[in-house]
Amino acid sequence: MHVMICCMVLCLSGISSLVLHPLLSFLNIIYPPLLNCKHSFAKKEVSSSVVQAVYQAWEMERHHAAERNLYPEVIDVLKQIKADHPDVIIGAVTDGKANPMLMTFTLAPYFDFCMSWEDDQAGRTKFFKELGATDSDAELKWIYKAALEKYRELAVTRGTLKKKGGGNGDAAAATSVDDKVWIHVGDDLAYDVGGSAACGARTILMELAEKYGQTARHRFGSSNRLPAWSVTTKSELEKRKVMNLAAEKYVNSRVSFITRLPEAIEDILEDCAASDADAADE
Repeated sequence: MHVMICCMVLCLSGISSLVLHPLLSFLNIIYPPLLNCKHSFAKKEVSSSVVQAVYQAWEMERHHAAERNLYPEVIDVLKQIKADHPDVIIGAVTDGKANPMLMTFTLAPYFDFCMSWEDDQAGRTKFFKELGATDSDAELKWIYKAALEKYRELAVTRGTLKKKGGGNGDAAAATSVDDKVWIHVGDDLAYDVGGSAACGARTILMELAEKYGQTARHRFGSSNRLPAWSVTTKSELEKRKVMNLAAEKYVNSRVSFITRLPEAIEDILEDCAASDADAADE
């Protein structure tokens, strides 16, 4: 049984509570020379190459900060998943710039692709228009459809997935796209669970224990009292509560400790196998 696993990058890292750390570290390095050169900068236009260099330096530090704050169990868990499922394709789906493919010292060897909201600006614009207009649910499918298409491309390249309309090939090595098991791992009920399940994914909700310092559950929890650091508006909170409630029925497994993730994956695969067997008997 071929497996595709997608996850939100921040649920693997403690960086969600340290968002400003890489920016502040970078500013401490670059601000003094910029201050000394402020007069010359003010007299002429800053070239696009300088802007790009500054941005790339920030992005590099952002990912280094994520690597420094990675939950210690993550690498061992990814190694176990890869060992248990040699043909697995692991991808990241993110609504920002966090990219495990750029975390060369930690996550990069274990991820096959990253799909960002910024990869499809048209889809992102459409999503926010729909989110603002909805009273219950939003069209969350586009980024997951894009991730699924990326999976297909990689699987075909590896020879583990038959091309649509292709020949028989090696039946033992290749499966059809309908035979895949797509498992999405995330910490957001509405987006991770609701969005991916709408595209056919099985889901694992990462509701981590307090020791991890996870902030996701506090952003759109059931309480009307938000944390002091939250920038969520009351109207957004109400919409997300409705979306979270609708997504609850699509949760296949909940995980409190990262080391439990491989077991949760096995449980879902066993359930899928049992469902397939029952369908074959009918």
